[in-house]
Amino acid sequence: MSKGFGSKSSKKKKNLKQFYFDKQFAEGKKYFFAKDYLKAELVFLNLEDSGYENPNFLEYLANIYLSNGSNEKAIIYFKKALEKNQENPDLYFNLGTIYFKKKEYKISISFYLQGLKFDPDNEYAYSNLAGCYEEILDYINAIKNYKKAFLLNKNLLQVREKLIQLQPKICDWSFYKYFEEWRDDFIKSTPFEGEPLTLINLEGDPIKELKLARKFYYSNFKSNKRIELINQNKKIKVGYISGDFRLHPVSILLARVIELHDRSKFEIYGYSLKKEEDEMTLRLKKTFDKFVYIGDYTDIESINLIREDNINIAVDLMGYTKNARINLFAKRLAPKQINFLGYPGTTGGDAMDYLIADENTIPMEYTKFYSEKILYMPNTFMPFDNTIKVSNKIISRKTYGLPEDKFILAAFHRIEKINPNVFDLWSKVLNRLDNSVLWLQEPSSVAKENLILEFKERGISVDKIYFAKKTKNLSDHLLRHKLADVFIDTFFYSSHSTGLLALWAELPIVTIRGLNFASRVVPSFLENLSMHDLIANNENHFLRIISELYEKRDNLTNFKEKLLIEKKKNKIFNSEFFVRELEKLYYSILD
Repeated sequence: MSKGFGSKSSKKKKNLKQFYFDKQFAEGKKYFFAKDYLKAELVFLNLEDSGYENPNFLEYLANIYLSNGSNEKAIIYFKKALEKNQENPDLYFNLGTIYFKKKEYKISISFYLQGLKFDPDNEYAYSNLAGCYEEILDYINAIKNYKKAFLLNKNLLQVREKLIQLQPKICDWSFYKYFEEWRDDFIKSTPFEGEPLTLINLEGDPIKELKLARKFYYSNFKSNKRIELINQNKKIKVGYISGDFRLHPVSILLARVIELHDRSKFEIYGYSLKKEEDEMTLRLKKTFDKFVYIGDYTDIESINLIREDNINIAVDLMGYTKNARINLFAKRLAPKQINFLGYPGTTGGDAMDYLIADENTIPMEYTKFYSEKILYMPNTFMPFDNTIKVSNKIISRKTYGLPEDKFILAAFHRIEKINPNVFDLWSKVLNRLDNSVLWLQEPSSVAKENLILEFKERGISVDKIYFAKKTKNLSDHLLRHKLADVFIDTFFYSSHSTGLLALWAELPIVTIRGLNFASRVVPSFLENLSMHDLIANNENHFLRIISELYEKRDNLTNFKEKLLIEKKKNKIFNSEFFVRELEKLYYSILD
């Protein structure tokens, strides 16, 4: 009797205890949803100490720590919750998010993959997983998972933008047919969280480029018009801001400008946004009057530091390229701010007062497509370092594994500039010219494999495609241009620094002139060189020009001989002339 009575009493006490704990748990949840996290934390910790058996409080406790940035504590409690419930996908996803924030991407990937086993239709998880792969430069898996996210939810934030940005890196054009439609949707209604640069090579429409840039700017930046910065320096202080002060096309072109600035009239400052140094960085550090790394500084710290230097002109060398910080310019760094060199288009906002161009890249009648006032250089907007040497080694086609008897079309472009329309045209060229081969800059192994597949689909055999491996130095790369017959351009984002260097190496370029800035850079070079016959108005014209060069080799020889002469006297290659004209522009906006 007493035993049975004791058992009933014990059970009753246990039920009362459980009732009390459940009531406490409900109270803790009440505090949690009211965002009174301190009280909620106290309740849940007491439940843990009391041995409360409902494991859900552990997840609430973990989320409290996640919300206040106590990531290590959050990890502990999410893992404790997982021990009680190993089939809860949210626990895996939350751990994946924390490890992503900690930049431990491989651990993050493992948690997302485990969570997706229990929730295989979670579009957010696929998108976050893709972000992890993107960070470790695994573009195949990044694209694969962004595609899965998109197919589950076509309106998911940033997924379309990521596909536009990443697919060209590996020549995956499976969604390319949607890009123009997506771009138009971004302009009209949908928030745009991508990079305007990724859409520049679509159809070369400057109106749409302006609309997209304007939307991007005013969605992300708030301009500060109230600050008036007045400088009365004895010399004009010019600050160049970039994340590319290294072996990068911008610095390769700009280094000589920095060296040649007239120090009796100018003080030249360099503000670096990225801590990546090489021989070019060392060269630039020696020539800037002041060089400062601000990549780890907050916006406010960076702005205050630059303002303290009291510069007259702030020159942005990045626009909307990777690692850019146009937000600094939106808050005003100097009385005059210029968009120059690094970004071939408009920023669309009011942070930049001016954009440096030339009359070929932005004719007067096209200025309406740019938010900035256009400052015109007399020949070309693009600087050049005329101290760059072309190696004088003796080489042959055999040195680079090239066929001796073929008509070689060189195309040493960044892989992102090549799109299906460019490929279609290049394939037509290769099909029409029986004895021709294409010599491409070697991309990643994945991109290379995709390129070959794309050529096969267009009826081009592998033996017509050759890849140029990266050389140890620029002078050797320029030398091998002499092995090619002609350089063929991309559209509607032409080769820019690559094109100028090809001309310096005495290799003629055939290009198509479009309406947008990005497509008019190489045509501008050719206009200055009086080589108008190499500028096509459309794809058929492009094909006709190359065919004529193929059939009339004397014409091609004449172009090469002309380049040999022009590189010694033409102003597009004259660094000293360029700098003096640039300084005149700087003076003109301060008067």
